[in-house]
Amino acid sequence: MSFFNYHMPPFLNVMGAFYVLVAAPFLISFLRQGYWRGVFSQLSRELYHYRLWVIPVLALELLLIKFADLPVTLWVKALDDNIHAYTFWDFICSCAEGGFVAGFLFTIFMLANYFNKYKLSQVARISLMSSIYGGLANGVLKFIFNRQRPSIGLDQWHFFAFFESGAKHFGDLMYAYNSMPSGHTISTLAAIMPFFLAYQSKKIRIGLVIWALMVNFSRVYTINHWLSDVVMASILGIIIGVAVFKVNEFRFKK
Repeated sequence: MSFFNYHMPPFLNVMGAFYVLVAAPFLISFLRQGYWRGVFSQLSRELYHYRLWVIPVLALELLLIKFADLPVTLWVKALDDNIHAYTFWDFICSCAEGGFVAGFLFTIFMLANYFNKYKLSQVARISLMSSIYGGLANGVLKFIFNRQRPSIGLDQWHFFAFFESGAKHFGDLMYAYNSMPSGHTISTLAAIMPFFLAYQSKKIRIGLVIWALMVNFSRVYTINHWLSDVVMASILGIIIGVAVFKVNEFRFKK
């Protein structure tokens, strides 16, 4: 089975386009209301606060690249040959795409507004803006690293393809050579954190953690990403989610 034979039906593409048109005025309104105001400064404060962890995290990434990325990729390929679960995990990947996550969060926001659930409405807005912020940060980092995906070649050290003659087409940079970090993971974790911080329920938190782990595993299982891509994206997604939540936490007191 091909790793890249999934295509959204044309009808859903059209409906998705209309949904974007409906959501766009709200997103512009959220920006004007300052949901991103101060996020970069808060990210800087978070990184400074956890500055002692920077070197250990970088060391962990290097260790994963050297000792875990290739063995894990080969293991999941062999695993799928036995259990044939690719379709299920590919579906999980589809549910973690940035557009799907944003659409789902926007729907929660609209329903919360309709039923006058103020806290849920605010958390959904913060989560939506956090997910989009994470997606933009992911795009910048992908362009910087230009790492080859494991589905393209089993060379976990193949970075900076933009500067190589091997990346001859723009399409290569859009998929083949933008493995690090995982966009699905960073957007999902950035979206989850506001809910995780806003609600103390153990059931909700456990559910969010399980979903995050499923998304992470799906990206590795489907050979779209190396393990180190997912780990880096998880860390970045958590930091972004915390930062966006903190700069908007005052909204709950209104």
